[in-house]
Amino acid sequence: MLSAIALSLVGADILMNRYFDKSPDLTEITGTDLYEYPFESMNNQLLEEYGGWFEVVNKSGEVIFVKGHKEDEIVKYTKEQLYAKLDITRNDDSTLYHAYPVEAPDGNGYLLLWKNPERPEDITLFLAIFAALFAVFLFIALYIYAQYSVKQVKRPLQQIVEGIREMERFNYKQRLHVSDEKELAEIQEAFNEMAERLQRTSAEKEAAETNKRNMLLHLSHDLKTPITSVLGYSQLLLENPGVEQSQKYIQYIHDKSSYMAHLIQDLFELAKLDDQHLKLSREKVNITKWFQQLVAEFYPEVEDKGFRLEAQISEEPLFVKLDNRHMNRVVANLIGNALKFNPAGTVLYASCEKKDGNAVLWIGDNGIGVQDQIREHVFEDFIRGTSSVKDSTGLGLAICKKIITLHQGTIELVTDDRYTTLFRISLPCTDE
Repeated sequence: MLSAIALSLVGADILMNRYFDKSPDLTEITGTDLYEYPFESMNNQLLEEYGGWFEVVNKSGEVIFVKGHKEDEIVKYTKEQLYAKLDITRNDDSTLYHAYPVEAPDGNGYLLLWKNPERPEDITLFLAIFAALFAVFLFIALYIYAQYSVKQVKRPLQQIVEGIREMERFNYKQRLHVSDEKELAEIQEAFNEMAERLQRTSAEKEAAETNKRNMLLHLSHDLKTPITSVLGYSQLLLENPGVEQSQKYIQYIHDKSSYMAHLIQDLFELAKLDDQHLKLSREKVNITKWFQQLVAEFYPEVEDKGFRLEAQISEEPLFVKLDNRHMNRVVANLIGNALKFNPAGTVLYASCEKKDGNAVLWIGDNGIGVQDQIREHVFEDFIRGTSSVKDSTGLGLAICKKIITLHQGTIELVTDDRYTTLFRISLPCTDE
């Protein structure tokens, strides 16, 4: 708006000066061009062309001669009044004053004033030109602004349309990067949040589908071999009732059936732990005493396997809220794995301490350890090591992870210089 006004003023001034204004070029006119003596012989040509009148003022400030049609009633000027009239910034009327010092043949000095009043029609014409130019410049400015606004809006709208099309193709990675205009910024934020949620949901769905496929593959593989063995040995016994080593075959059938029962039980337990409506029966427990008792229950088996127990369990009471049945399974699984997969002479380590407001349980051993290639995946379903023991379902640690998570705790396999396998379980203490 201000630019349009400024351009209109400049344009109106240029047009008035070049085509409409009849004001003389004062830089080309001198006193000798106007003055003649006697005064009556002064040329009327400039007055006829540009208008106004001439006044001859003596040293006393009196108007002694007028040439042309005088339009004011001033007959005498004071010095201050004359200076004010000649100063355009102090002149308070609509008449322009042009002064030329002249001299008569008798040596007397005079001041020749050319007084030219501003015409109302000139002001009207200037205002008309200004209004016309302002309308033109305003229209141009509005047109440019409209084009700019359309481009500013069109670009983000195209991004939004493209983003929606990408979503229709199930590609939720598209994000909007539009103008900082408030309305568009709000649309961008809402769109990106929606895309983020859809992407996260899609990733979770894809991960669930992948886990489901992997579970079915592992399950079919894990059941196929024992079922085949059971069918083969049972068929052999049916066809040859008195076959030698029948007891050995019956034992094979029992072992494979037991493995399948454990596998199905673990799968059932895993499914229950994934149920969002599952509620644990948690109660306040002194975990140091609880852990001591649980480790002590394994002591006979530790001796039978030829292991050495190293327990460092504090006597200081540490209270946590836990589900006894589920947490018993976690500890039993970790200690059971150490006893099952390691040779005699292995040191079994168990410890309990308080750290950063949490009760921390340590369970480990200095046995064969966990292979490097599976260390990062030990808590995933159907992950097994390369041990010669073949009756592991590969679900035990996955179940442990879910149980600890339901207790708002963490479990991790850490690296230690002394113990090749060392699990760290952290559970929040309670004062309730």
